[in-house]
Amino acid sequence: MVAAVSHSPKATQPRREIIEFHGNGSFANSVKNIFNGKKNSIVRVICVAKAEEETANSTRQVLGGTGFFISNKAHILTAASIVKNSQKVWVDYRGVSYSAECIGIDLQTNIAILRLLQPPNEFDIVDVSENDAAALTEIGSFVVFVGCKLGMDPLPELGNVTGKNISYGDNTFATTYLRTNLMFCGGESGAPVFELDGKLSGMMIASLPEMASSFILPRRAISRVVDAIIGDGTMKHPKLGIEVQSECRFSQGQEIVISKVIAGSEAEKAGLAVGDVIKKAGNFDVNYREDLYNAVFFECQNGQIAITVLREGKELSFQVKNEYIVE
Repeated sequence: MVAAVSHSPKATQPRREIIEFHGNGSFANSVKNIFNGKKNSIVRVICVAKAEEETANSTRQVLGGTGFFISNKAHILTAASIVKNSQKVWVDYRGVSYSAECIGIDLQTNIAILRLLQPPNEFDIVDVSENDAAALTEIGSFVVFVGCKLGMDPLPELGNVTGKNISYGDNTFATTYLRTNLMFCGGESGAPVFELDGKLSGMMIASLPEMASSFILPRRAISRVVDAIIGDGTMKHPKLGIEVQSECRFSQGQEIVISKVIAGSEAEKAGLAVGDVIKKAGNFDVNYREDLYNAVFFECQNGQIAITVLREGKELSFQVKNEYIVE
């Protein structure tokens, strides 16, 4: 980016020149290219909610959101908040309606997976696979939302990743969420958000109207949940059977310390104890509470997780069996 400003002793006002972008115009075309490349994977999700009480004058609520194809078997990813209490679900794709069935939901991450009963002959697929559990779109990165705002046809919108959260208010999340400055005004739930290279960054799952922002579930978490639901029909959320607290110490800095071990839990059986400082869980170095939560979310997949602690100056390792919370 080059700006030319002329300074003259006779000028009473600074002279302003037009700022020009040079190069191949890749940034200027990114939104257009992403939209044109992804729009044929986007669907509008429409759900008729179950009536709590059937009466002659009762009406049923109709909810709308966004979804996107993730497999050649016509699996569609969308938000669980849209479909969880639905009696009927269908999607609109390129002006045609298709019946859908919900094959699984995970309320903790707000993910639902649909499958079309008679899919269209052609549709594009968004790749949700992710092998790097450490991968997150960096704060400050430009991202492009492609979704059905207020029930309209798919449209693009440019924004930024503005932060990341493991909790918000009184709510603690299962894993780290990304925060964006993309507005959320209805119909965006379940919409994909892409990096400028076209790679999926995440999926819109929650609105933050007080901050004119939104939360997106990162691609790495989407991949984990999708694999679980399509593979097993459900998402199991592991737990360790311990409670922890952050302690800031003068020489060591912040540490994650076990404050309680649940009686009869697998953590107690493995040998973890109150006062242990957790240094590593699975492949995650644990410096913050967030690290431990993400380790449990991503690493507790094979029946157990390795926990390394510091106890009275000695480093000890334990294999802790998984306990699960099932939706």
